[in-house]
Amino acid sequence: MKLFTNKEIYRFFLAINVSLFLLLVAGIFVSQMLVHDFKAQLLTHDYEIAGHLLQQGVNPVEISEAFTSVKTAPERLAGQKFLQTLGYKENMNNSLLGDMNGYLLKYRIMLLLIIGGLAVFLYGAFFLYFGKQQKAIGQATFTIQNFMSGDTSERIDSEEEGGLAQLFSAVNGMATSLNAHIEKEKHTKDFLKQTISDISHQLKTPLTALKMYNEIMEEENSDVETTRKFIFKSQKALEHMEILLQNHLKITRLDAGTITFNYKEVNIKSLIERVVDSFETRAEREDKTIVSHGGETVSLFCDAYWMIEALSNLVKNALDHTSQRGKIDIRWEESPAMTQIVVRDNGKGIHPEDIYHIFKRFYRSRFSQDTQGIGLGLSLVKSIVEAHNGTVTVESKLGRGSTFKLSFFKLTKS
Repeated sequence: MKLFTNKEIYRFFLAINVSLFLLLVAGIFVSQMLVHDFKAQLLTHDYEIAGHLLQQGVNPVEISEAFTSVKTAPERLAGQKFLQTLGYKENMNNSLLGDMNGYLLKYRIMLLLIIGGLAVFLYGAFFLYFGKQQKAIGQATFTIQNFMSGDTSERIDSEEEGGLAQLFSAVNGMATSLNAHIEKEKHTKDFLKQTISDISHQLKTPLTALKMYNEIMEEENSDVETTRKFIFKSQKALEHMEILLQNHLKITRLDAGTITFNYKEVNIKSLIERVVDSFETRAEREDKTIVSHGGETVSLFCDAYWMIEALSNLVKNALDHTSQRGKIDIRWEESPAMTQIVVRDNGKGIHPEDIYHIFKRFYRSRFSQDTQGIGLGLSLVKSIVEAHNGTVTVESKLGRGSTFKLSFFKLTKS
């Protein structure tokens, strides 16, 4: 029975059974003593009657027949009638039966001792079982109160087996789950707080610029050239804000895990062609070249929309840091273990001091001359690639260009 998985209940059940067994043994013992004493009392009574009759001169043969012969009903009725005239009845006083009171007192005391002993045994088992259980419940209540007061490391001791231990174990599991939920909520709160702080900080500069541009245009509203110049600057500031908000929103959604990716096998060549096409006009205008090469049938298990987003940010970053007549080379290759996409440029390169920080959000190098970047592009690339169970690394030589490698292990396909 499942009930007996609780050791304390099992022990209490054993105590009851032991008590019943002892009561049975005591009953047998008392009954034996009762029979023995009754036999002794009966024999003593018969001895006294036989002796009295002998002293009165009654023939021994007649006395013998009185004790050993089979009695008839008329004889029994005649004897009953005679003794009742002397007061020998069922409701007669015990004092008339010699040692009857002592005999009765002896067995009453014996019965009380047996019942008292069993009561002590059962009461002891009762208080031991329920006292220990109550103590465990009290300790559990204290632990739960501490947990509710803020000490989330508190747990109930539930090393023993049984129903109460299972309950405590379930409470501990619930406490662990609540603790994880609390930590998650705290992380979410800190994450939102940091996100709002980042956006507020990054919007401060373009908003200040917009305010200044509007004030200048109001003051110089008669100067068409000045107005046109600051309208252009305002448009750039608005574009800057739009890119900032869009990229930060994408990173936030990725970090929060609210994006459902549409994974499927995508041909990498077609993926790269779409990225190159989107930058073709800019590359021609800036006199820069974008080339791509790799296997015709190589595919990647990914979400095409987000992978294009990551690759577009890498190509944009390469164009931003490549001089006129610069070259951006995109290649992809496949091995039994992984698929790799490499974006290489021959631009300015990355300063050694910055190489370990470029994937951080809003990171701006003190050596960079780029005044338009917002420091989110490479951070977004890293978030997207890692969401695809991949890795992104960079190698760079100052003045000779940079190489970004996106590696996707085939073992991580799902």
